[in-house]
Amino acid sequence: MPREFQVKNMSEPLGNLPRHKVLWLLFKEFFLIATFVVGGGYAIILAAERIFVRKLHWMNEDELPDVIAMSQTIPGLTAGNAAIYVGLRTGGRLGALVALLGVALPSFLIILLLASLYEFLPLDWPPLQGAFVGVRSALAGLTVAALLRLWPRVMKNVFTYVIAFGCLIGVLGFGINPGWLLLGSMVVGVAALWLRLPVEITSSPEGGEHK
Repeated sequence: MPREFQVKNMSEPLGNLPRHKVLWLLFKEFFLIATFVVGGGYAIILAAERIFVRKLHWMNEDELPDVIAMSQTIPGLTAGNAAIYVGLRTGGRLGALVALLGVALPSFLIILLLASLYEFLPLDWPPLQGAFVGVRSALAGLTVAALLRLWPRVMKNVFTYVIAFGCLIGVLGFGINPGWLLLGSMVVGVAALWLRLPVEITSSPEGGEHK
């Protein structure tokens, strides 16, 4: 009999699956998401939430802010970092590798194909330029959708608003590198917890609360 692999937060009848089945689902779902979802990292994160939270129930809704925060903080592509997080949470280290392969393979194959056909692509063709305009507009909408979905789960008190609008002013008003703002926000968050300020902590992956 195949060895059973327990996936945390997975509802019945998917609570106990053979390990190869979990890995296959991770690869398949991320491969399909990366193939058919256009819009980059945020679009892929929202699609992954629909699959792994709402459909398969492998993760809980409170983890979306953690996925986005981790994906933006760690160097690398947002979609790849998100895939690693989901894969690690549901399939361990091998699951992280399989999910990353699934989300990266479609882009690699498509870019390889486009590169081989680049000299034949009519980049100044009006319909193609119109398609690019449509994609850029969709990206703006998807970013706003991710913001609206994330906002009520993160903005809980005065502390979170101070951090959020402080970073907004830092980027738009003073042109500060976002990386420095993220690093500074992490330091301020740690200091606030150390000083026992009223900072709300999101649920842990196992469903418990950090105090």
